[in-house]
Amino acid sequence: MGQLPFVLRGNRRCLSSALYLTGDKAREQFAVLVPYLDFNHKLGNLERLKQNIRLRKYPLDCDNLIQQWELYRDVERRKKEIEQYRVDLQKRIQQSSSKEEQQQLKSRAVLARDDLKMLKEQSYKVADAFIANSFLSIPNDLHERTPEEEAKCIYEKPVPPRAATSNRPSNVDPVQEQLEEFGPACLYMTGDAAWMDLRLPMYCSELFRRNKCILFCNPDFVRSFLVEAAMVSKESLFLVQEEDEPVDKVNLLHLCGGGSLLSFLGYFTKLSVFPSALPLRLVASGKRYHFESAQSNEVQVFGAHTTAQGAVELFDEMVQMYQQFYDQLPVGYRIVQVAAPDLRPTESMRVDIEVFDGRNQRHVKVAELGYYTDFLSKRIAFIYHEGKVQRFPHIIAGTAMSSLELIKLLLGNGITMQDLPMLNTFENE
Repeated sequence: MGQLPFVLRGNRRCLSSALYLTGDKAREQFAVLVPYLDFNHKLGNLERLKQNIRLRKYPLDCDNLIQQWELYRDVERRKKEIEQYRVDLQKRIQQSSSKEEQQQLKSRAVLARDDLKMLKEQSYKVADAFIANSFLSIPNDLHERTPEEEAKCIYEKPVPPRAATSNRPSNVDPVQEQLEEFGPACLYMTGDAAWMDLRLPMYCSELFRRNKCILFCNPDFVRSFLVEAAMVSKESLFLVQEEDEPVDKVNLLHLCGGGSLLSFLGYFTKLSVFPSALPLRLVASGKRYHFESAQSNEVQVFGAHTTAQGAVELFDEMVQMYQQFYDQLPVGYRIVQVAAPDLRPTESMRVDIEVFDGRNQRHVKVAELGYYTDFLSKRIAFIYHEGKVQRFPHIIAGTAMSSLELIKLLLGNGITMQDLPMLNTFENE
């Protein structure tokens, strides 16, 4: 039997950023991506930034960030002054006819060169502390529709009355019977659960395809720089140990699954599209892997638009597609506008789909859709051009369906394959 080229393990390596590499590290590591650093927008209005941090209850020290920003600007200003000084000296050397004066100017040019070299070496630590550890951790701007403190229900379908269709004994728990767990990351499905796990993602993907979405097939693996770009914790993903991997390598390989936002980002990184190609409506079905938890079949949607207004309209259009899918399920559910403290740092706005759990009398989240503005596009260099001007598309993305959570709720509510006729006839359509 041949040896596997890699093994999976937990991510416990403490390394520097793979998304932003300073010049000293770039000599040894390959900088795959250079994110667009929009200093003017992020730091041009400090009151707006502080309000964003306060509403999100986000752990970022704004005062320390501002101090690092001022130090970074001061170092960059000094570098430009020395570089300009060297240019001026070079001109004076060329214009001077006195050998003695030329020699003096050359000596001063050598000192300026040494000063610039020393300042550049010092600036690497300043840039690493400010950009990699502080600036790139600034969250996205909040959308005006995002509630400040508490989530807001924007749509609710009541629990429909349903006649019992199963002859299953009342003392049998279908969740425990059909979902056999052998540890936190190992689970087997049998009976109706297995059929649902196969057909629900197929039906969901087909519904989005009929609504003008393009089917995608994404990779299961992603590099560290994209994990950082999406501000996802590396601890939540499996780390793939590759053959002959250097100890100091920062751009590592992670297992995420093709049904995740990370797998979509890999396709659009450093991609330039024609404006006529936008808006984009994409859907992908694939696995979703979580460290120390069971994998799930998920349907991930992705959209992009040239403007913020167009992206919000596309967002609402996608929400309607979500409703089309969940309205066909014999369950009660609601759509919730998530409050600012519960948003991820990359999200400007998000809605969650919560299905009613009849056994525990509560709603459980099974899907989500987020609006990311041009925040992610700037971090992954996803662009389009208007004439000679470079623009960044506004992105929406989300999980339309997670089979594991949804199947648990369907079975817990006593729903079988007989109660899902669209799945029984789907293969014959």
